[in-house]
Amino acid sequence: MFLQVSLSVIFTAVGVVIAAVGDFSFDLFGYSMALTSVFFQTMYLILVEKSGADDGLSSVELMLYNSLLSLPFLLVVIVVTGEFPTSLSLLFEKANSLSFLVILILSLVMGIVLNFTMFLCTIVNSALTTTIVGVLKGVGSTTLGFVLLGGVQVHALNVTGLVINTAGGVWYSYAKYQQKKSKPRKIMSDVEAHHK
Repeated sequence: MFLQVSLSVIFTAVGVVIAAVGDFSFDLFGYSMALTSVFFQTMYLILVEKSGADDGLSSVELMLYNSLLSLPFLLVVIVVTGEFPTSLSLLFEKANSLSFLVILILSLVMGIVLNFTMFLCTIVNSALTTTIVGVLKGVGSTTLGFVLLGGVQVHALNVTGLVINTAGGVWYSYAKYQQKKSKPRKIMSDVEAHHK
């Protein structure tokens, strides 16, 4: 079963490489930023997994600590890039608009739900599973972007890469399902894991 999981991850990565080769609007800065983001997200998920397992922290506690630790860095970036005055003036300008406030609150709630489910998935499963689920979500949003937003030359390599990527993600999900099915164990809730 371990072999299937490993091969499915490799299959998923090969799909990403093939799709990238098919990107004729290659932008070195864009790809370097994407790779940097992937690296830090991987480290972040591993830290969440280890903190949840080793320290017995729940998803909500991990979100709280993550927010408290990230806030100083976010504030520094906002001030250094000069976005703070612009963002603040835009917020005050749009504060009287009901549609803006509804969209702002909806975005905040969706962000909280997304982070909670990501932390919970990482604690219950693993950082790798969360990453593969993210890959499958990314395939859906990429496909929708092709159709709805345009601006990208759809090429056989893009489509082939996305298909291979999706197949790798589905294969991984199936292999993990088979692995869990073959090893029955008691699954603890987030609250039980915290009190353990």
